[in-house]
Amino acid sequence: MAEETGKRKEDHIRICLGNKAQAKNATTGFEDIQLIHRALPEVNKSKINLTTTFLGKKFSAPIIVGAMTGGTEHATQINSAIAQTVEKLGLGMGVGSQRAAIEDQKLEETYAITRKMAPNAFLIANIGGVQLVHGYGLKEVRKVVEMIMLML
Repeated sequence: MAEETGKRKEDHIRICLGNKAQAKNATTGFEDIQLIHRALPEVNKSKINLTTTFLGKKFSAPIIVGAMTGGTEHATQINSAIAQTVEKLGLGMGVGSQRAAIEDQKLEETYAITRKMAPNAFLIANIGGVQLVHGYGLKEVRKVVEMIMLML
């Protein structure tokens, strides 16, 4: 099962990088909307404050990079780059489904790299609801959280 999960994870990365994603030509619909320009020269941009606090963690802007990837060697590089970026920018990050690392402990580093690269960032562990329905419990939930925790 672990090998199959790892192959699926690698397929996700390959498809997205190969520009063969299903929503490649999807748009936001904004091309059908024309906004009327209303300049605000009196607004001092330096006085705009985007910081926010969520669950006791301060963010430089209300942005969390959504669950991305993990579970393959290639994902280690991707998660590392994203984690370094959110750390630098003061944002948050969710890792991809950690099921692969539950199935194969050797894959834990593909997720744990996020904490190493972003020791202060708000990180979100990720386990699928379907795994909870099909037998995963508190043990596995603790494991995915610990995988991305800062160990003192």
